[in-house]
Amino acid sequence: MKASRLLALPLLLCSLSWLPATQAADGDPDTILVTEAFHSLLYLPVYVARHEGIFAAHGIDVPVVRSAGSGPTALASVLAGEAQFSVHGPEHVGFAQEKGGHAKAVSAVANSAPVWALAKPEFEYDGPADLKGKTVAVGLAPGTSNTLLKRLLADNDLTYQGDVHVSEVQNGSELGPVLAGRADVAVVYQPQAEQGISQGLKIIHDYTQDYPEYAFSTINTSQSLIDDDPGLVQRFVSSINESLHLIHDDPETAMAVAREEFASLDGDTVDDAVQRMIDRNVYPPNVTITQQAFDNAIDMQKFVGNITGDMVYDDIVDPSFAETALEENAQ
Repeated sequence: MKASRLLALPLLLCSLSWLPATQAADGDPDTILVTEAFHSLLYLPVYVARHEGIFAAHGIDVPVVRSAGSGPTALASVLAGEAQFSVHGPEHVGFAQEKGGHAKAVSAVANSAPVWALAKPEFEYDGPADLKGKTVAVGLAPGTSNTLLKRLLADNDLTYQGDVHVSEVQNGSELGPVLAGRADVAVVYQPQAEQGISQGLKIIHDYTQDYPEYAFSTINTSQSLIDDDPGLVQRFVSSINESLHLIHDDPETAMAVAREEFASLDGDTVDDAVQRMIDRNVYPPNVTITQQAFDNAIDMQKFVGNITGDMVYDDIVDPSFAETALEENAQ
């Protein structure tokens, strides 16, 4: 075990010294399935809770976190009773409710808008006006990076595919056109942002500064699980809350988990990506889904036309489990 983990262990054991009264009565852990939209550094709080024994300390066994390929598919597994929790944007809970599905977002997991715009060092950028006449590579619509770019341009009276030429590419390949000289700017997630920096690019625009409160991804579950086993839901949310605290208190442990989960990536790149997302509160300080974060996420979906009606916080978010997790942490 690394020295950093040994130093962190007393703090972790102290924070986990109590066991919730709702743990399985027979002492056996509840074995559950978690589905995620895709395997991403953004979901690191889930992986840390699994690797560092936080779920286990709460009587939960998570043998695998399964990538579903999309938010709707991940949530569909929950609504079908195959999985107990899913990780994706809260808007998918609203979409499911519109079709008769009963689910709720119960915990934050990735907050703020985790998107960055990169360019070569010689690119002069004082603000969005400097994008006029330039070519920007971005992931395919309706991805959030694409939506954030559209909103940035619209807010600054710039037209998409008019004032600014936009090259839509597969997610993860945005850096290529800039490095090859076919585009001026790349709009990316992590770890692509750190990969670009390692290849000589610079960050020219940080969307986490524009939207420090943004419910990018949440923990979601079915209303039936909330009704039938609220104790399990509480233990899961409390686990994520403790994982978030561990990430902020001991970044080296979080980085070690990230390196293990993404072993094919350069380790230093993973470390830098994790640290930047800690610094920018992409990994929020706790599990609270704030009204502002929810509103920003839903308003962005409305802007791009994915949502035409109203999605109300109280209909989609059940904050009670997060509130209890914060109360437990304060004890």
